[in-house]
Amino acid sequence: MSAAHGEAHLPAVAPSQPGRLRRTLDWHGARALVHVRRGTVGLTIVAVILGVYLAAQWQSKPRQAAAAPEYRREVANATVQRLEAEQADLKKQIADLRAQLAQQQKDAATDGTHLADLTAELQAEKLQAGTVALRGPGVRVMLDDSAAKTIPQNEDPSMYIVHEYQLRDVVNVLWAAGAEAISINGERLVGSSSIYCVGSTILINDVRTSPPYEFLVIGDQARLEGALADTTNLKALRGRIKVYGLLFNLQRVKETVVPAYTGSLDVRHVLLPSAERPATSQSLAR
Repeated sequence: MSAAHGEAHLPAVAPSQPGRLRRTLDWHGARALVHVRRGTVGLTIVAVILGVYLAAQWQSKPRQAAAAPEYRREVANATVQRLEAEQADLKKQIADLRAQLAQQQKDAATDGTHLADLTAELQAEKLQAGTVALRGPGVRVMLDDSAAKTIPQNEDPSMYIVHEYQLRDVVNVLWAAGAEAISINGERLVGSSSIYCVGSTILINDVRTSPPYEFLVIGDQARLEGALADTTNLKALRGRIKVYGLLFNLQRVKETVVPAYTGSLDVRHVLLPSAERPATSQSLAR
């Protein structure tokens, strides 16, 4: 093939073709860049949607902590502690208000002989109601659970602990022996006092108590000791002491202090006889 013949088949290139080729390449490159950018934005949107979905799924999982026994126990303990703190605070407020009232009554007693007589009568009523602390000779009684370290397999564990009815039995013997004032673990016993059990907890005047149980008693020491030593009294308790090792201790005290009652003394339904009832009052309120 001759050179002339080969040259006849080559395409003719216009002088402007290099510029067009360059523009064509630039246009294709720009399109590719746009595609890449669009792909990146698409992936970003997909990633954000996936992240929101996973977060929603995680937050929608049911939380089991609230139903766990440990959580319930914590809530119960916190509630008990809060209520006991409120109870203690209210009792302190009652004691403070009674102290203020006593001071005001003491100050008012200087207004005249008649008022002084009324104040003396009121003080006597307070002694009877148990709203003032008392001091005098008496006895101290300690009652506690068994000291046994192990309990036989076939034995009832409840036989080795002090129960609320045993406390009531001791209190009844003391009242019958002429006790003038009694307290158990700092709780003064009055006519409206209660001693009962909730589960394994003994409540006195609606206050939780725990062993050992300390009785502070004011009265004739010989009579109190004789009543507690009498074998015809407290037979069931003596059996528990002998067989199961409950702890019982009695001692004389030259002087003991029985604290004041700090619970409620509201009287809502009692009325004086019509002959004694003041014209301006139809009921009593303490």
